[in-house]
Amino acid sequence: MLHIQDIVWKYKNFSLTIDELTLKNGITILVGNNGSGKSTLLHLLATANKASKGTISYNKDTMDSNLVAVRSRIGFVPTGIELYPDFTPVKLLMYMSQLKGLRKEFSKRQTQELLKVFHLEDVQKTKIKKLSQGMQQRLALAQAFLGKPTYIFLDEPLNFLDIHERKSLLNYIAKLAPHCVILVATHELNEWGPVCHDVLWMHQGKVLFFGSKTMWKHSLPLTVWTGEILDTFYEDFSQHNLIVFAGRMKDRLIVRCASKTKPSVGFEETAPTMEDTFFIRKHSKEAN
Repeated sequence: MLHIQDIVWKYKNFSLTIDELTLKNGITILVGNNGSGKSTLLHLLATANKASKGTISYNKDTMDSNLVAVRSRIGFVPTGIELYPDFTPVKLLMYMSQLKGLRKEFSKRQTQELLKVFHLEDVQKTKIKKLSQGMQQRLALAQAFLGKPTYIFLDEPLNFLDIHERKSLLNYIAKLAPHCVILVATHELNEWGPVCHDVLWMHQGKVLFFGSKTMWKHSLPLTVWTGEILDTFYEDFSQHNLIVFAGRMKDRLIVRCASKTKPSVGFEETAPTMEDTFFIRKHSKEAN
């Protein structure tokens, strides 16, 4: 369990404040606009930054009471992480294991396991600077799981991964979820929807929503509808309805939109996706 109490962090004109928040084992996706405080929160939780006020408790430990113990139980992947370009994947993982204070035999065994999980066995002795962005991202992810951390913080982890690698990562994290607090900042809500348990929505440095993914999609101010319209009607239609998706089919458009009432003949009510819900909640927030 991870507990946040009265956290305040300020930098220039931006401030992040959270009165109280408890994250339990499972996957929580962290959503919000760019600049909403997602990355800032992850850096605070990963102990890369320190709040000017408040406490973050990792079970019974805090940064002030036992920083070494706290960091030994954390796995973190920030965006734009820089790896040692002249290291090889196996050397990097062994080096990071050493920094975490892991036993050498355990480190060797887990390094090979993670190289296999993240499909890096064939390039384990290739210099990192020669690897593709996707391979480097997989290596960045692999290092986060060294030492079997209890707290895992990932910032846009699906970046640079192809569809197969994305599914592999999601499956791997889903298996760990019952035993770890996992917080993932992401814009790919629909991809994380099947495996996540909770949603945390940040806006301008504050928490606007925290709850289960079922609660996230309920009690929305607008209903989602799906139907078809002619191209010539789109401009007028979009002025009266919130368009969440439009795709072409011959001379017509298949449209998903959100409105309080049925927008037109032939439209049918549709269950909102995770991304539909964010779009609706964001629109409603900005409209108020």
